[in-house]
This record gives sequence, structure tokens and C-alpha cells, in this order.
Amino acid sequence: MNRLTLAALLMLALPVAAQTYRWVDDKGQVHYSQFPPKQGTYGTVAPPPPPLSSPNQDSINEALKEGIEQEPIEAARAAQAAKVATERKSRCQQARYGLAELDRVPAQRLLKTDEQGNVSRSTEEDVSKRRAELERSASSNCG
Repeated sequence: MNRLTLAALLMLALPVAAQTYRWVDDKGQVHYSQFPPKQGTYGTVAPPPPPLSSPNQDSINEALKEGIEQEPIEAARAAQAAKVATERKSRCQQARYGLAELDRVPAQRLLKTDEQGNVSRSTEEDVSKRRAELERSASSNCG
């Protein structure tokens, strides 16, 4: 920006800082204007002082600042809570499905796999242990 443009912009900004004039006319009526009267005496009026901040403005600003700082933390907590709720719902559905399968299929038709990968038929004891596990899971995860 060259100096001429800067000077023109400054000249345009001068009316923004205009003065307020006060005078009383011949009839005793008080007038206020941005322009002085063409004749007679007049005075200038000082602009009003800027508004003071309210006594609790600092506490309001502090609360806003804390709210802004807490927002990401609260969002992370909400996301974690949603994740936990989704996991619980999934475990609940799995437990209910497993219990329904145990009710549907006779124990001697259920198969089990041991640590070595060997497959064998389930016993009544295996089925009751599995049922107890599924019932615990359903009671702790289903509402």
C-alpha cells in the first residue's frame, strides 16, 4: 500500500471521530449536533465513558473459559460411555442368543473344543456351566 492510499484512508477515518456540539438557540431550546451552529456560541460535549464491566463479568468470563476447556473432555467421556454401552449391548445379545441355543438344542448334540483343538460332545455338566456363565453375563449386561 503506498503512502497516498494510506493518507486517503486516514482522512476518511477522521469523520468517525466527530465532535458533538451543544448550543442554546434564541428561544432557549438546547440543541446537539455534529456540526457547530453558523452563528452564536456553542460548546463541545465529551463522549460518554465506556461502559463498565459488570461486577461479575470476570466470573462469567472464567466460567466460559472453563466451559470451553471442558468441552473436549466431556466429548471424550461421552464417546467412551457410548462405546461401553455398545459393548454391553453386544455382550447382552450374545448371552441371550447363547441361552436360546442351549434351550433349543439338546445337551448331547452340543459340541465342545478343548485347548488342543479336539472336538467332543458336551456333557450335562458342561452345559450347566455354560448356562451359568451366560446367565451371569446376561444379568450384568442386560439392563
